[in-house]
Formats: sequence, C-alpha cells, structure tokens
Amino acid sequence: MSEARIRPEFMKALEDFDAQVGTELKPRLRDMLRLRVSHLNGCAFSIRLHSEALTALGVRPEVISALARPVHAMRDGLVSEGDAAALRLAEVLTDAPRSLEASAREAAAPYFTRVQLGAIIETVALTHAWNRVMRGVE
Repeated sequence: MSEARIRPEFMKALEDFDAQVGTELKPRLRDMLRLRVSHLNGCAFSIRLHSEALTALGVRPEVISALARPVHAMRDGLVSEGDAAALRLAEVLTDAPRSLEASAREAAAPYFTRVQLGAIIETVALTHAWNRVMRGVE
C-alpha cells in the first residue's frame, strides 16, 4: 500500500490561506458552509472537524445534523433565510448542473454584501481543496 505525502510547505500555505478566507462571514456560517460542502464531498475528516467547530460555537445538534442533507430538505426555521441561501449557493457550486450558479447567487444577494458573496465562494473553493487533500491522504 502506498502512502501519499504532502509537502509541509504546501500544507503551511493552505493553512495560511485558510486563515484569511471567509473572514467576512460570521464564524458560524463559515463552518456551516464548510460542513455542508464536506458532506457533499464525502470527506469524513472535515465532517468531524467542522461538526466539532460548530458544536464549540454553540450550534444546536439538530442544525449540525441537518447539514448532511440538502438545504431544501431542512425543516423551516432551522436556519435563517440568509444562511439557507448561502448553503444553497455552496451546494450549487459543489454539485449541481452548470448554469444554476447565477440564480443561486441572486437568491443569496439580498442577505449578503458583494464582498460576503465572494467570501462564500472563496470558502466553498477552499473547502474543496481541503477535502481533496484530506481524502487523498486518508
């Protein structure tokens, strides 16, 4: 069995970049996005990491477990409309047919500034990178 070895410089760069991405968002939403994307990508390490982070932030267990399912399947009122729109945008950017991005972005626009919308997209992209790295070395 071969074992992948990621260069420490790559991991350090990813960690440094990670510290800067999504800072325009509330930590709760940032980790909700990361958890939802990690569920879609099937990254067990990241699912555990972001579930624990949300628990530390005081997020209710029913919210954390609901992030394993599509946003449209969540119980009404479980998350705010803005959070639901951000999570839907994350789902579309992760695993949806092309062309849905614009409508998902437009649905999130009333709840976030342009910079925050960009932060959502950046958070999703960086979560994908982490998920790929962690799945590659697990």
